Amino acid sequence: MISSLRTPTPTEDPERPLRGKLSSHTRRDFVRGVAAAGASTAGAVALGGTGLDLFGETALANSRSNGFGHFEAIAASSGDALEVPEGFRAQVLISWGDPFRDRKGRTHRYGFNNDFLAFFPLDRRGEGLLFVNHEYPDPFFIHGYKPDGAAKTPEQVQLEKDAVGNSIVHVRRRSGGGWKVVSPSPYNRRIYGDRPELDFTGPLAGAAGVGVTANGSVANCSGGVTPWGTALSCEENFDDFGVDVEADAADAYGWKQFGGSPADAEYDSETQAKYGWVCEHDPYDPHGVGRKHTALGRFRHENTAFRHEPGKRFVLYMGDDKANECVYKFVSDRRFRRRDPEGNRRILESGRLYVARWEPEGRRRFAAAGDTDPVTATEGRGIWVPVPVAALADTAAKLREQFGDDEYDTHFATNRPEDLEVAEDGSVFIALTNNSTVNDSHGSVRRLRERGNDPEALAFSWRDYAAGGPTGGDEGAEGFSSPDNLVFDRAGNLWVVTDISSSRLNGDNEYAYHRNNAMFMVPTSGPNKGVAFRFANGPVQCELTGPWFTPDEQTLFVNVQHPGEQTGNASDAPGVFGLEQTYTSWWPEGDRSRGDNPAMPKPSTVAITRIPRRRR
Repeated sequence: MISSLRTPTPTEDPERPLRGKLSSHTRRDFVRGVAAAGASTAGAVALGGTGLDLFGETALANSRSNGFGHFEAIAASSGDALEVPEGFRAQVLISWGDPFRDRKGRTHRYGFNNDFLAFFPLDRRGEGLLFVNHEYPDPFFIHGYKPDGAAKTPEQVQLEKDAVGNSIVHVRRRSGGGWKVVSPSPYNRRIYGDRPELDFTGPLAGAAGVGVTANGSVANCSGGVTPWGTALSCEENFDDFGVDVEADAADAYGWKQFGGSPADAEYDSETQAKYGWVCEHDPYDPHGVGRKHTALGRFRHENTAFRHEPGKRFVLYMGDDKANECVYKFVSDRRFRRRDPEGNRRILESGRLYVARWEPEGRRRFAAAGDTDPVTATEGRGIWVPVPVAALADTAAKLREQFGDDEYDTHFATNRPEDLEVAEDGSVFIALTNNSTVNDSHGSVRRLRERGNDPEALAFSWRDYAAGGPTGGDEGAEGFSSPDNLVFDRAGNLWVVTDISSSRLNGDNEYAYHRNNAMFMVPTSGPNKGVAFRFANGPVQCELTGPWFTPDEQTLFVNVQHPGEQTGNASDAPGVFGLEQTYTSWWPEGDRSRGDNPAMPKPSTVAITRIPRRRR
C-alpha cells in the first residue's frame, strides 16, 4: 500500500507563550551536536570501504536503527502525488504564498521553489526553526508571464523578487507527531531578492562591481550549516536574473531590463558581482545581517559541506553546479573553537580556496547517451590547486582561461557536482548529477578521501562509489538516476534525491524506467549494505530537495520543488494562467493523474513521520 499526500495547507495558530527566546544552552546544544559529528550534517557514522549499488527492493537498515531505517520500498510512479511507504505519513507544513507573521504583526509570505532546508532546534522537545532557500521564480505561476520576449512590468518583476531569497520559519511538533507553523513568532522573517542589504566580507569586499553591500539574495539553491550555529545559503544560477528577456531565453528573468530601477543593474553579472556567493545567516537572530563571503569564490554554488578536526583549520567543500565544472575546497586561516563565538564568525572571511585536479580524468565519459558503462577510469588520485585571488570574482571563467580548455576539461571538469556531504570518517561524497556533453545521462556518487585523512592535505584519492542507471530489477529496485542532494542519518544510511530534468521525465527515453523524481535510502553497513530502496516519489514534474532530519530523527523534512514545472513551457499543451485544468500538476491540493480537484501547483515543505501505532 502506498500513502498519497493530499493534505490541505496549514492555518495560522495564535502563538502560545514561547518557551523563552533562544537561551544560551540551545545554541550550545546545537554547536555541540553538529561539531561532535565531525561532518557537514549531524549524525553521520563511519562508512565501510566497499562500493554501493544503490538498488534494492526490501529496506532494512543496519542494527543501529532510527525511525526511518525499516520500510517496504515502493515502486516507481508517474502519478501526481507525493508517495511514501505504508506506515509513514507526509504532511504539507507550508506552501508557496502561505502567510506567517513575526512578533510585530508583519505578514510574510513563504517563497517559491524551496530547495535547501535545515532545522535549527530551539529546545529538545520538538521545536525549532526551518531555514529554507527559495531558488528561482516561475513567472507563469506568479503572474502569468510566458517567455515570449515581451517586456515585464516593474510590478511583475517585484513579485518575482518577493518570491525568492530565504525563509526562516518557527515550527513546533504537535502532540500526535505532526508539525505546525508558529505564527506569530519573533523568529519568523524573510530575505528577498532585493532586500534587506547583506554585507560583503573577505578579500573582495569594497572592490569594483562588488562594493560593501548587496540588495538581498537570489538563486539560493542548496546550502549547509556551520558548527557555530549559522546557515550557509548558496547563490547558484545568479546569471539568469540579469539576462535580457528574449523569445528563446526560457531561463532569463530580465530584471536588469525591465526592473524599472537603477538598482536592477546590480543583477547584470557582466558588469556587477553582487550575486553568486555563499551567504551566511543566523536564524536565531531576528535582527542579524547576512554576509556574503568573497573568500569562497563566485561561481554556481550548489552547497557547502564542512569538516572540522581538532587542531586543524576549518575546511569547507563546495561544488559548481554546471556541466564541466569543478569541485572546490576552502581552508580557513582560522580554527573552529567552541568557546570563541566571535572568532568563529570570522572563519569564512579569510583563507585559501583550492580547486580539485583529477587524475587520470575528472569526468565519467560514455560512448552514447543512456549507456551505463563508462569509457573512462572510475577511480584515481588528485591534488588541490590554489585559486588565485584574482579569480575569486569570476572563478570558473578565470580558471578555464588560466589552465586552457584541454587541461580544464580533462583534469578539472566534472559531471555537474551538486551536493557534497562529509561522512564521519572524513570522506567526502559528491553527487555528480549528469552531463550530456560526455553522454553521462544517469550520473554517479563519487567518494573523495584526503591523503592521510588530513582535511588540510593537498592530495587525495577518489572512487566513483555509486552509479546511476537502470538495473532491470524488481519493484523498488529499478535503479536511480541523476543524484542531487545527499544526507546521512545517524544510523549511517545515505539518503539520495534525484534531479532528472522535468522535460525528460516520463518520456520515451533513457529515463522512462525511473518515472517521477524520487528519494532513495542506502544502508552503508548491515545485511543490506549497498542496496538502494525507493522511499518516496514526488508528484508530476517536481524534484525532491533539501532532505533534513530533526535531531531525534523522528521527522524527515523534505521540499517538493517546481511541481508542474512544464506548464508555462509546454508547446504541445500550453497552460493558460488562471485555468487550473490546463496545469500539468495540481499538487498538493489536487491530483491531476486521478482528475481530482484542479488546483494551482505549489512548491511546499513536507514533514514525513511514522504513523503512531494504536494501543490495543
